[in-house]
Amino acid sequence: MLNFLKQTRKFINSAEPVCIVLGNESCDLDSAVCAVTLAYHYQQQRGQTNSLSNRKTRNFLPVLNIPRRDYTLKTEVNYLFDQQSISNEYLTFRDDLQQEFLARSEFILVDHHVSPFAARCLEVFDHRAFDEKAQLANDCKVHLELVGSCATLIAELILEDISTTVAPDVLAMYEILFTMLRSTIVLDTVNFSESANRYTPKDVEISKKLEHLLTNSNSDKTLSERNQIFDELVAARADISRLTAIQLLRKDLKILKNTVDNLNIAIPGFPMLVQKFIERPDAESAVKEFAEETNSAIVILMGMLITNGNVERDLGFINLSSGELCATIQQTLLTNTEPSLCLQQHEKCDFLNGSFYKLCNVKVTRKHILPIVKQLLDKYQM
Repeated sequence: MLNFLKQTRKFINSAEPVCIVLGNESCDLDSAVCAVTLAYHYQQQRGQTNSLSNRKTRNFLPVLNIPRRDYTLKTEVNYLFDQQSISNEYLTFRDDLQQEFLARSEFILVDHHVSPFAARCLEVFDHRAFDEKAQLANDCKVHLELVGSCATLIAELILEDISTTVAPDVLAMYEILFTMLRSTIVLDTVNFSESANRYTPKDVEISKKLEHLLTNSNSDKTLSERNQIFDELVAARADISRLTAIQLLRKDLKILKNTVDNLNIAIPGFPMLVQKFIERPDAESAVKEFAEETNSAIVILMGMLITNGNVERDLGFINLSSGELCATIQQTLLTNTEPSLCLQQHEKCDFLNGSFYKLCNVKVTRKHILPIVKQLLDKYQM
């Protein structure tokens, strides 16, 4: 893996055709691991009839869809990659690439399928519901399934491709991939928690196949390893001791845009509850600076805390310059039934005149809220 990543540095902004394997803009563990592992696998599979090698593209470049400066914010990604001796000097980030290079490259999208590069997209792997506005190329191969983790889909593909060649040397080549994919599935599914309800039978099936290839051990030991992996990754994701408030706002960020009115809504996610974040002395100034930096009229804060396998979630709505739309979003989410958020308002919460709620239905994630907010944003006219 490390040798592969070192080689990919030669592809950056080169004259030869390249296929960029691109994760989403939040660059969480799922997105980062899927980009790196799929690019590695396709590079190894070039020349095979079941790969994309018959296209004009010859090399695959994994790209983390964030500026290089923000990599330190992805604490769980840093942790897992460091375990495999993958340092940031061998990784490629969005701002490493020139516009001219992007304009003539082809793409594979992982962990998302709405992208400004959709028209030149060869293939998509995502675990979200299909967005009709995706505008993918007509010949784009779409692998879309509502599983708990996109890593499940990538692992499934890899396991199918190498099923006839599982020799010791092949397993050695793929050990790092299997380790990272399995760890990602465990984190994304909240370690297959029943209360979180984030996993499907396929997540369980693929995880077990990976574990068999990695350990071939008994079920008790496998369960113990899963628990350890989950606890370590949750701790790494929650390790925000060195991050400022504005770095926390950028750590896991989605921005929705209404290009007609040049209106942005920022939706940062925290590995802590919003109620805890707004207690920070630098929180108020950070939100104002962050909103200006991202040109956001509304900031929707989303918090999550996992304690002993129990999940807590909360929300905060902060209007900067679009009170009517902010009120409409709040009211829609309060009354939404598919899914029902079961919001309970925090009274006497004085922070930038915002409204703050406990999200009692902890099965609801940002993936559920984003399309609702996006639809309201698209309909809004200033």
